[in-house]
Amino acid sequence: MHSLRHAFVLAAALTGAAALPGCGRPFVPATPPGFVDLGDRYGKNEYRATTAEGVVIGIRAFENDPEGDLAFWARVIEKRLREGGGYALLGKADVKSRNGLPGVQMRFGHDEGKEAHLYYVTVFVNDDRVFLHEAGGRKELVERHQQQIDWAIRNFLPE
Repeated sequence: MHSLRHAFVLAAALTGAAALPGCGRPFVPATPPGFVDLGDRYGKNEYRATTAEGVVIGIRAFENDPEGDLAFWARVIEKRLREGGGYALLGKADVKSRNGLPGVQMRFGHDEGKEAHLYYVTVFVNDDRVFLHEAGGRKELVERHQQQIDWAIRNFLPE
């Protein structure tokens, strides 16, 4: 879990953007079967859900400042995680949110001691916001929950 927490913090810091002020989340998360929504304990602009085994899904939104498109933000995140975080890029895929907003999912691997971990970050960008949809945990657990993670991304609704 320490490695995953590090990845979530790294992904948030790499944008250099401040979290959005306001009352509610600028997105509607989709909590997949087998995961439990952890509520607002991580902030009003963030979402976290977990399985009993420790696979975590997280979503955060940031102002699109400096204003960049999807290709820009995806490249920033990939570069920082690969060069600054020691994560190996395993693959990329184009995805869409529930309302059709295009996104890019990057799948990373990271070894912590003798345990392999997977960390997925999916980036969505509109004129106002950058959305990071993250998922991760021990490799075998993430692979076991792959369908639920994919479902959460397909049903994610940025506003």
